[in-house]
Amino acid sequence: MDQEICGDAFNSLVQIEMNQKIQLVVIGAGLIGPRHAQHVHDRPDCELFAIIDHSAKGPGVASQFNTLLFRSVDEMLDFCDERGLRVPDGAIVATPNHTHVSIGSKLAARGIHMLMEKPLAPTVADCKALIAQCRYSGVHLLVGHHRRFNPYIITAKQNMDKVGRPVAIQGTWALKKADTYFAEKPWRSSTKLGGGTMLINLIHDIDLLQYLLGPIVKVYSELLIKQRAGSHDGNAVDEGAVLTLRFANGCCGTFVCADNVISPYSFESGTGENPTIPHSENASGFYRLFGSDGTLSIPDFTLHHQNNLPYDKRHWLNPVSSEKLDLSYKVLQDFDGGGTQMNYGLATPSASPNDKDSPIHHIGQKPPVPFELQLEHFVNLITGRESEVKCTGEDAMRALLCVDAILESSRTGMPQYVPEIDV
Repeated sequence: MDQEICGDAFNSLVQIEMNQKIQLVVIGAGLIGPRHAQHVHDRPDCELFAIIDHSAKGPGVASQFNTLLFRSVDEMLDFCDERGLRVPDGAIVATPNHTHVSIGSKLAARGIHMLMEKPLAPTVADCKALIAQCRYSGVHLLVGHHRRFNPYIITAKQNMDKVGRPVAIQGTWALKKADTYFAEKPWRSSTKLGGGTMLINLIHDIDLLQYLLGPIVKVYSELLIKQRAGSHDGNAVDEGAVLTLRFANGCCGTFVCADNVISPYSFESGTGENPTIPHSENASGFYRLFGSDGTLSIPDFTLHHQNNLPYDKRHWLNPVSSEKLDLSYKVLQDFDGGGTQMNYGLATPSASPNDKDSPIHHIGQKPPVPFELQLEHFVNLITGRESEVKCTGEDAMRALLCVDAILESSRTGMPQYVPEIDV
């Protein structure tokens, strides 16, 4: 067996077994895996058991966190079995989409809970198979649509009632990816392997739109022109599309998705969520939700309304008022000896981020980021403090079914109905 042990990680394995910290393994050392590993490393109640990765990046990431390195899940399981060690409590899977089912099946069979990066799998059939195995094995499957834990989405969810009945929505995710992004991982340029901006990026926004507005039932897609080198290859991935959407509640919308244009109008740019993408603080309105009582612009949270007028005066002949809504951070101030300490918390649908005993609450430091809040929820699922998964395999299937319908519409040039997950 060919495993690597970085630093004094091997000497600490017995201590790891004794201290009963929650042991987590991160699978994949690419773009997202190291971010997950850092958040695990920062939690005092967790232990980063190992990095699993077969690429040239693996040793460096494992060394950075002074942890074990394995080239495969099988190698890690053999290592634990040969030494009589318990397997990790949970795994964060950040590998290419087409590997999720094979990796997830091995983890579920050994009772290892999973935080699986989106999309759950390349096909709906694969999603259903993995969901069924996790249910049979009694393990939690949390899908990494981490933006559900973002304060901007939490705030939007809390203020949906302020627009009245949702009638229409405009959305945009548009930026330009560097050529190195595709050179680093060839699968990102392959439709057969789950690449393309629809599956990699648009699926995030589709999940959020359905989280805010309910299921999408009908879609129409027009592909954007392709500009990258080799883009006319038959297997070349899409570079974006313009969509029309119909929701089950009657709301309709348009959405522009593009990964090869210069633009500040994207979730990452507007919220500052991704530290590698500059925050465009003045780029308002990547989502605009139009309702019977007002319009809400996100991420600037400008609410346009006529609430100061009698109902019969709310029309185009009278002025529209605007106000800024507060981002959902609860700030508690503790004055001690003339100094001020601030404890940041989040009002979320989950009770976990509001727990005062949670390790993610830092006194006098920055508020927790979505990846921390998602990890907090995952840890609570493992320990039993929470039982309701906040982004289920079924949620991921709904997003994938919608993206599949969008891809089919792009191929046929015809509108497509989105099937329900139980069909």
